[in-house]
Amino acid sequence: MEYTDEAVLATGKPWDWRTPFISLQNRNFRLFIIGSLVSTTALQMQQLAQNYLVYDLTGLATAIGYVSAAIGVSLLIFSLVGGIAADRMAKKQLMIIGQLGIAAVTLLLAILITTGLIQVWHIVVTSIVIGIIAAFTMPARQSYVPDLVGTEKLTNALALNAGMMNMTRIGGPALAGVLIGMFGVGPIYYVKVVAYGIFVAFLFLIPIAGKVDTTSTRSPLGDAIDGLRYLRDDRKVLELLILAMVPVILGLPYVNFLPVFQKEVFHLGPSALGWMMSAVGSGAVFGALVVASLGDYKYKGRILLGSGLGFGISLALFAVVANTGSFTVTLVILALTGATSTAYTALNNALVLTITPPEMRGRVMGVFMTTFGMMPLGALPMGALTDNIGAPLTTGIFGVLTLAFFVLATIFRPHLRRL
Repeated sequence: MEYTDEAVLATGKPWDWRTPFISLQNRNFRLFIIGSLVSTTALQMQQLAQNYLVYDLTGLATAIGYVSAAIGVSLLIFSLVGGIAADRMAKKQLMIIGQLGIAAVTLLLAILITTGLIQVWHIVVTSIVIGIIAAFTMPARQSYVPDLVGTEKLTNALALNAGMMNMTRIGGPALAGVLIGMFGVGPIYYVKVVAYGIFVAFLFLIPIAGKVDTTSTRSPLGDAIDGLRYLRDDRKVLELLILAMVPVILGLPYVNFLPVFQKEVFHLGPSALGWMMSAVGSGAVFGALVVASLGDYKYKGRILLGSGLGFGISLALFAVVANTGSFTVTLVILALTGATSTAYTALNNALVLTITPPEMRGRVMGVFMTTFGMMPLGALPMGALTDNIGAPLTTGIFGVLTLAFFVLATIFRPHLRRL
């Protein structure tokens, strides 16, 4: 018989080995996933190479924070506009234009690097441009998944998408670390250009353009006001967006400073940086597959808060263990950090899109993406503190702050456990 969500539920079994992969039955979703895997692998490689390059050029963790801020501020300012565009235009078209635009900017950086002309300000300026483009493509990309699989399999598809994307953290950074050691950072940028072109080719194979809200007769400003009014009226979505925002500010910036741990704490080469990123990715895949296996579990809010608490604990523990100089144990803790943070992010995203009506999904995802634009609010002070008191202590402080936030949310917002 055809394997469906109903078939799983009819068996009476709480879990089936096929459950995490049910969305891959959808041909269009498979194409989307494959193209995304190619482009995101290259993105993970380039992000590691960029952080390594910035730190190598300046020797300052603060400089990494500036580059992160360049992308983040662009997302913060333009994501709501991008969300409106995702509701008014074909999502596939937005993604194709955006992927090609980012590929063009990346090609410029690759040329500057290989000719020896690269400077940090080049990276900052191009990061602003990439951030603006991403502000339009990311809401479209997230809200495109329901158009491909429907609402019934949405949680599974989003979690599986997160798991697949985090698989790229396993091989991508490890490969990047080896390539940096052999050839430098330049070739990795060329790899990203080719990979983004491949993703565009896969998008052309998908016949679904992405639903457009044809009922809207208002101006873009009117659509923006409608979106904000919806968030005001639906407190569940608003609280989930707040829950998404705080960990991004306090917790997730730690990834940008792994080059500092590699060089200053462990005193190892670039391949070690690849192993650290791969450990995060391995754990992230596991966390995403757990969420993909939830099926019709009623109390997803409990797992949401539990994974948030686990993220705060594991981040603080990472700082403590890294300070001892034990690289192997640190990799284990990084895997736990990746598992909890990804489980939390994937489930939060799925709950937001499940609750939000289709005609509002682009705008809500635009607001959701502004949370990633707020990452510099954590990255900049984290970089400054790292330069003054060291990476382990700084990361430990931010980990404790993240844990404290989720403890307060669990105590004072008990209704979240019933989502």
